Amino acid sequence: MPTSKICDIEPFRYQSTPQPIGVDGASSNQINEQALEDYLHRMRQAVCDDIQSIIDECCNGNGGGGGGGAESFLELDDTPAAYTGAGGDAVLVNGGETGLVFGTPPSGADDDGITLDHSTSEQATLRTWTGAETIYQKTVVSAGNFSTGNTNVAHGITGLGTVICVRALMDRSNGAQIPVPFVSSAAAFTVVLQINATNLIVGVGTGWTGAGNVLSNFRATLFYTKA
Repeated sequence: MPTSKICDIEPFRYQSTPQPIGVDGASSNQINEQALEDYLHRMRQAVCDDIQSIIDECCNGNGGGGGGGAESFLELDDTPAAYTGAGGDAVLVNGGETGLVFGTPPSGADDDGITLDHSTSEQATLRTWTGAETIYQKTVVSAGNFSTGNTNVAHGITGLGTVICVRALMDRSNGAQIPVPFVSSAAAFTVVLQINATNLIVGVGTGWTGAGNVLSNFRATLFYTKA
């Protein structure tokens, strides 16, 4: 950016205007030399001032009136209004693809492109449902043994909308890990999973008792929208 005013830079630096040569006995129509010099000087100054104004507005960040643009990220029309509370966040395109928002950057992704930072806190992913609604994810963990029958596990999600998918596992006391829901040819060894506005409902079949068959340590990652 220029550090000097344009009028102090060649070829605009002021020089005496060359003077017309006087002629003895010139008529009254002869150009007044001093008036010409004064006129040219004023014209030079006006041009220089106009050029300086353009440089100040476009290059030196001194735009005023309607001609100046945004001087910071927050002054843009489609960006957040403040940095408060956004420390460590990334700049992401919003779910409607109409502007920028601050959000949690992805730490990894599965083959569907959904982020897999398995946090027990709710977080927005970089995906949308049907192209409009932001997809959120949250991991829910419930330690301890599960008795047969239904057990409610609170998911702690406020305003749960559409559940897109759930990935869940439980430990079996023989050292195996089984997916939930679990389907078996013996109905007593099925495990079903339901979801409502407040809970994950884990339904353990009557066969899951005794040595090697006790189920425990339920963990599930939910992908969902907000109502």
